[in-house]
Amino acid sequence: MSFVSRGVKPYFERSITPVVDFLSQRRVHPNLITLGGLLLVGLGSVALYAELKVLALLLLGTGALLDAIDGAVARRMELQSDFGAFLDSTVDRISDSLPFISLGTLYAEMGEPAGVLLSFLSLVGSYSVSYARARAESIGVFGIGGLFERTERWIVFLLGLALDLVPLAMLVITLGSFITAGQRIYEVKKVLDRRYV
Repeated sequence: MSFVSRGVKPYFERSITPVVDFLSQRRVHPNLITLGGLLLVGLGSVALYAELKVLALLLLGTGALLDAIDGAVARRMELQSDFGAFLDSTVDRISDSLPFISLGTLYAEMGEPAGVLLSFLSLVGSYSVSYARARAESIGVFGIGGLFERTERWIVFLLGLALDLVPLAMLVITLGSFITAGQRIYEVKKVLDRRYV
């Protein structure tokens, strides 16, 4: 877990308690919340492509929020399951990719190759971070973290959108993601070196 995730998580969990209570009391299934978050991110990505920045920010931010609370609702309702965890992780990867695909397409149509390149580098970097953890866990290495995880990527992206600094945000996401993937590779190598000594 990253520094931001560790530092912010307790405050964030307290702040979303009323929302978690509301959804739990109405027996809204966590998987439905996960899919609702994906739908909002998809719609936000369409708004991003259409250059409706305020609407995109609202939809993407709400979608990211739903993605952040589905696990809390699952724990509150005692509905944690392997399928729920699998669905959440899979949906996360789709949600991570949609805004960058929208931006890459938009920049291509505008004839801005630097924007296209940043969009795809951000996408590849984000996937590299996620894949490194998934592959590590498949070989029995758990708990690897890094400087720039999913929470940080979304915060930077939404701030970039709010401040009209999307290219800068994508540059930060690209650099942070590749550094984090490198950190994870190094951590896995250390664990495996100790395991096979």
